[in-house]
Amino acid sequence: MIRPALTGEIGRFLVVGALSTVINYGVFYALLLVGTDYILAAAIGFLTGVAAGYGLNKRWTFGVSAPSSLRLVVSYWLVYGISLVCGLLFIRGLVEFLGIDPRLANLAAIVLTTCTNFLGTRFLVFRR
Repeated sequence: MIRPALTGEIGRFLVVGALSTVINYGVFYALLLVGTDYILAAAIGFLTGVAAGYGLNKRWTFGVSAPSSLRLVVSYWLVYGISLVCGLLFIRGLVEFLGIDPRLANLAAIVLTTCTNFLGTRFLVFRR
């Protein structure tokens, strides 16, 4: 039961997402340690993770073997750009209004953006 879930599209997306999340959160945390504002650190971490995941999502998750077109790259970054803005607003709200530590708020935003990222990439970017 677990094996088919991990070999399916959602499972592959989650594996790539886990790798991207490690990169995202690692960059975010390292930037926090050197005194970078948490919103800027979250944005840089997110974008680094997105860049790392593009090729894997394109080829492995969604099985697109054609060369990247301008439409594909722009739509991918547009989906993730919208997701980034939503995630940053979510983090800011959690930190500023609810007093949640930015390290935890960023983890919550990663959960939120994983959902929006999958839906956007599946139905808008790598649609069949």
